[in-house]
Formats: sequence, structure tokens, C-alpha cells
Amino acid sequence: MTHIIERHFPAYKGELKHLYGFKPGYLFLDLTLGDGGHTQEALESGCHVVSFDVDEKAIKRATDYIKDFQPLIIDSKDENTRVPKDFVWIIIQSNFTKVTEVSKRLSLPDFDGVMVDLGPSQFQLLSEGRGFSFSGNELLDMRLDQTLGVTAADLLAVLNEGELVKLFSMADEPFAKPIARIIAKQRQIAPITTTKQLSDLITRIKKFRTEGLPAGRHGRIHPATKVFMALRMAVNLERENIHLLLPQLPNLLKTSGLMGIISFHSGEDRLVKNFIIDFENKGILSAINQKPIEPSIEELTISQRTRSAKLRFAKKII
Repeated sequence: MTHIIERHFPAYKGELKHLYGFKPGYLFLDLTLGDGGHTQEALESGCHVVSFDVDEKAIKRATDYIKDFQPLIIDSKDENTRVPKDFVWIIIQSNFTKVTEVSKRLSLPDFDGVMVDLGPSQFQLLSEGRGFSFSGNELLDMRLDQTLGVTAADLLAVLNEGELVKLFSMADEPFAKPIARIIAKQRQIAPITTTKQLSDLITRIKKFRTEGLPAGRHGRIHPATKVFMALRMAVNLERENIHLLLPQLPNLLKTSGLMGIISFHSGEDRLVKNFIIDFENKGILSAINQKPIEPSIEELTISQRTRSAKLRFAKKII
């Protein structure tokens, strides 16, 4: 029986129209469509929207949820498609790192606002057969784009102990060293190929390491959360893609256009912060908020998933 996954609750739901100043005719670029929450808010505010997503299943879900608007769906590899000047909603199936290339080829206009949500959707994390969830027993895949060649199981098989420590530490995993050590020992006996194998291994080592500590000392999240996050980020080249994407954003905007970037991890937020500072020093951007905007109390009562979200805004000044 297939498990039905509820629609993903997007961070800052209901706030974007005020943060961006959505109004009829506003040109909005949503580079991370997911289940379509941010795109829908823009469309319902009268905006013209271009959405990007590399995941075909995500695009299908978004269009099923947003029934009042019919998009033109474009495969980024299709060089014959032309964008009508009076479009309302366009979806482009592509990795967002290709946005400049695709925008030029399709002669897309400069935008009033750009949004990037760096968090994976609930659908992606819970989908059967993708290997993201530690609550089931699936092959350790974790690829959002099935054309990518390396899976999470591949990384666990080939990275040496020091490389594993570095990888897990990037996700702020405090037990990176003992977890890497036990993985290196375990794979000499048998390869680690399933989510349950890895989750059980991490849970055992953390239980041993935290015995006798006060209740709650090691947090409320599942013991395997940060290791799974680190693997997902590595498999999907998330940090590399962020580095490729960020410098492209100013060129997609009109003068005085706004960019908003949502991150869910301190390392990602640091990348975004440093990018904005760098482009401020170049006279290209101006930070709207010096400290990231965090979800409101009202939002957290609806969705605890967004508790680690951080939103940074910047305006293009030239």
C-alpha cells in the first residue's frame, strides 16, 4: 500500500506577499518549486511566475495542488519552445544552476523578485524508494535527480574515515568521528546499503555515547538526522550548487528587485550571508535584513518543520 504524503508546508507561508510586495503584474521567479506553496502564493496575488524544479514528480504534485492555474511546462533541453509574452505561469524542468543559460535561451524577462528555498520538501524526504527516510528500510539512494551517478551507499563505500568525518561535520554532527569510525569498521564486514542499516548503526553508537546524560541532552531529533542530511547534501551536490547559483541571482533581477533565500542549516546560511556581504562590497546588492528572518510563532504552531528556517533578503541596487 502506497503511503500518502501530505502537502509540504512551505516556510514563511502567507508572508511572501508582504515581504516581496506582490501585486498584479509582478514578475516572480521561484527557483525551488517543490509542492508549489510559494508559487501558489505569488499566483494568487496576481503575479506572473516562472518556477524551476528538476524533479518531475514534484512538478506533477505542484500542478495537482494548484488547480486554478494551468502552467506551460518546459523541458530545459527543448530548444524549440518559445515563451509567450503574456504568460501567467511557466514551469521549467531543470536544475536551478542552469537558470542563466535557460533564461537567455527562452528570452525570459528580468524579475521583480526571486525566491530560493534550499530545504528539501516533505514529499522528497518521505517518498518511498528514494532512501531519504530513516524510518523505513530502503536502498540508500538519496538522489533527487535520477540522472546523477553517485548514491549515498556509494559514498559510504568509498569515502575514507577522515572524509566521512569531514562530511558529517559539515552537517554539525557532534558524533562525526565515532560514527565515521564504526562505518569504516562495519563496511569491512558487509557493505552498508540500506537506510535501516545506517540508522540502526548511528542509533547504537549515539545511545552508547549518551548513556547517563540528562534527558534531552542530545536533542529531540532522530539520532540519524544530521548524518542523513549530510549524505543527501553530498549526493545532490547541494553546497556546490549553491556556490554556482548565488552569483547568478543579481543578473536575474530588475534594478531594485528583491531576492530571498531560505536556508535550514547554519553552513548554508553562512554561505548566503557571505555572498550578500561580498556583493554589497561590490556595490551590486544591499542587505534588507542584517540578521536572518526566522519563522513567526504563529507559523511554528502550525509546522515545527520550519523551526530551523532562516530567510535573508537583499535588493539589487544597480
